[in-house]
Amino acid sequence: MEEETRREFLGRSAVLVIGTTSCLCGLGGCATFTKIGNTPPIPENAYSFEPEVNRVEVDLGKVPQLAELGGSVKIRDSALPDPLIIARTTEGTYLVAAIECPHRGVEVEYQPDKGEFECASLGSSQFAADGSRLGGPARQPLRVFRTSLDPDDGDRLIIDLST
Repeated sequence: MEEETRREFLGRSAVLVIGTTSCLCGLGGCATFTKIGNTPPIPENAYSFEPEVNRVEVDLGKVPQLAELGGSVKIRDSALPDPLIIARTTEGTYLVAAIECPHRGVEVEYQPDKGEFECASLGSSQFAADGSRLGGPARQPLRVFRTSLDPDDGDRLIIDLST
């Protein structure tokens, strides 16, 4: 039996690692490792955070993803108490939740066909629109926030972070 060189062993090992990682990612498991889902980020100029009243205002005219029913975006901003996911559910109705799953901090994604949030991790915890846990390994509900449309400007979504 021929002895394998160190270089051959390392090369073969690298192929195995890459193959295994590709397989897991192909099964939707990349978020398990990266903690990042597929929800697109909101444009930076499309929202403002008002810490003195603990609310976020979103200019819906600058967020094309929310023009369509079922569309969603995320806000990751270190100034916010929680990173957020915003989903448009029906005409004039938006759901906003903390984007990090309470189980392991992996991002949740909005599933418009089910009307619920689902963790992007393998094992995927599911949460109802009100944040209650529907299944999966998470033991706590998803934090959701109250929203309203500005009565003076219907293209401005107001998110109350104190709820």
